[in-house]
Amino acid sequence: MSEKYLKYVNDFITGDIDHLIDMFDSMENILRFFHKKDLLQYIDPFDTDVEDYQLEILNYLLNVVNDKETLKYCVSQLSDVIPKDDGYYIRIGDREDLADLFYGGGRDTSARDVAKAVLGEDDMWDRWGNTTDDIYRDVVEELNPANIERLKKHMLDILTNWKIEVDDLTPDLLNNYSEDGIFYLTPENVGDVIGDEESFMYLINNDYLSDLESDLSNVHSNAYNSAYETEIYNDVTSELETFFDMKSAKWEAVPSFKGSQKLTEFYFIKFNPGEVVNSIHKYVGDKNNWGYYDYNLNYVSTWINMMNTFMENGDEPYLDFRIPDYPDSRLVDKYINEFLPDYI
Repeated sequence: MSEKYLKYVNDFITGDIDHLIDMFDSMENILRFFHKKDLLQYIDPFDTDVEDYQLEILNYLLNVVNDKETLKYCVSQLSDVIPKDDGYYIRIGDREDLADLFYGGGRDTSARDVAKAVLGEDDMWDRWGNTTDDIYRDVVEELNPANIERLKKHMLDILTNWKIEVDDLTPDLLNNYSEDGIFYLTPENVGDVIGDEESFMYLINNDYLSDLESDLSNVHSNAYNSAYETEIYNDVTSELETFFDMKSAKWEAVPSFKGSQKLTEFYFIKFNPGEVVNSIHKYVGDKNNWGYYDYNLNYVSTWINMMNTFMENGDEPYLDFRIPDYPDSRLVDKYINEFLPDYI
């Protein structure tokens, strides 16, 4: 390296750059010159002496030269990005940090609020206390054959040898099965009773099966709220697939820093192919045009913060979804049949 070139490099890396810009007319021309003379290897874009020009330097190294070592250096500035053999992973201590990628305005309850609750496993989902005013229509009619059999056994266990007096106000079905004005619930007639709303509710409302009403109401409430939570969780996960392979998501105990003997639980998700590289290239290219060192990559510190900067400025859309008013009835029915054995 000639002494003149050495002086240029020393001036640059010590931050004495203004006179070089006067000589070369622009930062890009300086970097082109260093590139041509094979001097870029001496430039550290994260040196504090050149922080005012970091984004311009990075933009040249990444988006003009496509320097792979600089890219690795950039990735290392983002503390939540972990390189592994099969790609890049995000590593976070709290899943709800991902909620920062969702839109947080525009309505009383935003997609960010809901995502934070789901990812943080909050208890906001018991939002509906009384979810049914008709347990026969909403629960009994939705039971599968296995749970109908369970309900039969439960009713027979409670009403074994129970004498139920019948009269003109008693449902016709019970009258038809009565002898000498007395109805007994039996294995032969219990299915017909369950299949007849009037007879089933008569036993409920006249305190023959009073606890069963509470149990079935609780089954519906649990199923209804759980179905809503599942639907929201699926919406959140679907949106996060914009950036991540959500099937790879898992908690893992790892050292919190290199060499540490103490293990800490972190949530890992694999980035979609190209996501980290493309977002860094885009960030550096876009923010270079702003010309403010406040946006320097090492000041951003995490990939989530970097994306937030995009999103706040409208350079990248927030993740968003329509918050449903009610859960999918098919999922409610599915959960009713899953949860019933926990109650009766």
